Amino acid sequence: MPLLKQVLPERFFATVSEHAAVAALLEIPVVEVKLNTGSPCDGHAQMFADWPGDGAHVRHWFVLENGKAVAIDENPTGEWQFPITEIGV
Repeated sequence: MPLLKQVLPERFFATVSEHAAVAALLEIPVVEVKLNTGSPCDGHAQMFADWPGDGAHVRHWFVLENGKAVAIDENPTGEWQFPITEIGV
């Protein structure tokens, strides 16, 4: 399983000091990758799920081993955000 730090875009690391809560999770394994957009295809429906947290421009998000999830909120007119929510596993 990859660690969160291995799946986040380079853009995150340029602003890591602004996202201390996410930075604290960088060593946590990712157990699932979810897509918030598109339509599920046969055999891959489990990969598609609505992001359960804040963020209007989330295309994909990551479920962590510790029950938290981290999204990439790709705001087209501003800074990207990396919201966290508790989902349990």
